[in-house]
Amino acid sequence: MKLRVAKIELIVGFEVAAALTAVLLLDREYRVLCCFLAAAIHELGHVLMMRLCGVRVRRVRLRLFDALIEADEAPSFSADVLITLGGPAANLLLAALLYPFSLTLCLPHLALGLFNLLPLLSLDGGHLLKLCLMRRCSPRVCDAVLKTATFVILLPLMTAGIVILFNSGYNYSLLFASLYLTAILFLKK
Repeated sequence: MKLRVAKIELIVGFEVAAALTAVLLLDREYRVLCCFLAAAIHELGHVLMMRLCGVRVRRVRLRLFDALIEADEAPSFSADVLITLGGPAANLLLAALLYPFSLTLCLPHLALGLFNLLPLLSLDGGHLLKLCLMRRCSPRVCDAVLKTATFVILLPLMTAGIVILFNSGYNYSLLFASLYLTAILFLKK
């Protein structure tokens, strides 16, 4: 589905629409919906920072587990850092604002904001690490450091995900996120 919002082409994949429909029908406590909203706020934080940095957003593609924001031109180093921090900053700011009113609404923003700052490939923290490394290292060394950091951090995260799943009997979110990021590590060219 294609929409036009504030001169930005918004492409929503079928799987996103289907997942959101399922969540609206099945999520009686609205916890997953709160996570969807936290993810939307996160991406809006990136888009807002792009606009504030003077980078024109051409297209936003919403996919099931991520979003791809396309710009007309590559931002400068400082603008790229600010744009990358825009998503987690939006989540952390909203978490701070919501904390006095509702822990249920606050926690998805806090978790998403902090998780995205981890220096892992495909996360904002990984992009920040890459930006810093690219100023000092060759692309090959940068890639090796990123993959190693991702692997070293994902091992304890995956272990914690398994422990949480066995202790709770139902909470598989950290394990699923770790497996997804591990798959990206091995599948990314």
